[in-house]
Amino acid sequence: MIQPENLHAVWDYVKKGLDRVQEASPEHWRQEDVYAQCRYKLASLYVGYDGERRLGFFITQALKQPFSGKLYLNVWILWAEPVRGDHFADVRAFMGETMGFIDECAKYIGAKTIQMAGRAGWSRYLKEYFKAQQVVYEREV
Repeated sequence: MIQPENLHAVWDYVKKGLDRVQEASPEHWRQEDVYAQCRYKLASLYVGYDGERRLGFFITQALKQPFSGKLYLNVWILWAEPVRGDHFADVRAFMGETMGFIDECAKYIGAKTIQMAGRAGWSRYLKEYFKAQQVVYEREV
């Protein structure tokens, strides 16, 4: 986990990934929101490495279900470094060990479940790790 006092050391790298996430999907957060959540320990930032090479990052939040109060780990943002051109991230290289680590993070905080929302295209990478529970539709008025 990147400690809040060390965010500056990786923030330029993270901003690049956040730009890509926002290009690919309609996100309602600003980069400043993400920074503030990590800085004030409302979210946790993890950067994956293969030796010195960065593979990507993910950001989690410990949240509670609104009615039951059950704690769960929310994978808020996950981004993998592109390997084929500018926009084609190969998250398979990032997912295996990362999902095991995310499981350990959930256990550490006492969460029994992990949730993640994302674009439909993520389902091909997540199907062996997650069971789809619902789809969110949005419409501007």
